[in-house]
Amino acid sequence: MMKFDVIIPVAFKDYFFLERTIPYIIKNINPNSIFIITDIKKSRFISDKIKKEPVCRILDENKLIDSLSYSLVKQYLEMHASVPQRPGWFLQQFIKMAFSLSPYCKCDYYLSWDADTIPLRRLSFFRDEHPLFSQKQERHMPYFETLFNLLHLKPFNDFSFITEHMVFKTSIMRSLIEEINNSNIKGENWVQKIINATNPQAHNPFSEFETYGNYCMTHYSGVYELRQLNTFRKGGYIAGRFISDKKLRFLAFDLDTISFELGDYPLFPLNILCYMYNKGLKALDKLLIINH
Repeated sequence: MMKFDVIIPVAFKDYFFLERTIPYIIKNINPNSIFIITDIKKSRFISDKIKKEPVCRILDENKLIDSLSYSLVKQYLEMHASVPQRPGWFLQQFIKMAFSLSPYCKCDYYLSWDADTIPLRRLSFFRDEHPLFSQKQERHMPYFETLFNLLHLKPFNDFSFITEHMVFKTSIMRSLIEEINNSNIKGENWVQKIINATNPQAHNPFSEFETYGNYCMTHYSGVYELRQLNTFRKGGYIAGRFISDKKLRFLAFDLDTISFELGDYPLFPLNILCYMYNKGLKALDKLLIINH
């Protein structure tokens, strides 16, 4: 059996849902370790139940590697784009790549997992020791424009590599980062070069999953195999994040994973509860930002 760790880059809005996702990850994925990568100043709001899990460890997103932090990403974006960008959105993608360079990366593979997604049944991420890419349907052209600017690569196929998880091979990710570092794009490091390779006017112009997936299938075509999982992205419409374990067990008959985005509200009266919950999260997060 292949050994691997799980990483979960997580924002404050998903802290409280970790109490639902982590037990399912432990049960159905069974990783060596789970690294929760976040703003360490806010991490006191992560529940003690999660902190006491032997496999869990909380890492500071601003100290994962020397050349990556929220403030640096924000600075690079302001230098590159005249329109407002989202530093946190870029940062969580760079974290998934940067983990391969960190001292915490001890395995040949690591699995990135979305904090809002629950694995409903036992999942394997390898077939005969080949890591697996899960196929989805999404075509956002700015991703591929950046991919071509960075690596002169065109899309491998007509499917998307963007899912709620991805298995990264450490050595390949390091090679990808090195190739970006050596590209002729302006920038002092791979993080700034990725940002400078994007169209500053485009909405969501970079995808770490599309970049890594297309890089692998072009340069390491024999390493990965492809598969499809039964996933459902709109779990919030069922009962929001207050869904019961009983209902999740029922959904596991048809689904492999289910995700719960905060903006997806169920029907009345649960929609009111979810709305108040989300409003409270946003208010508390805003208060924390002001105090910092």
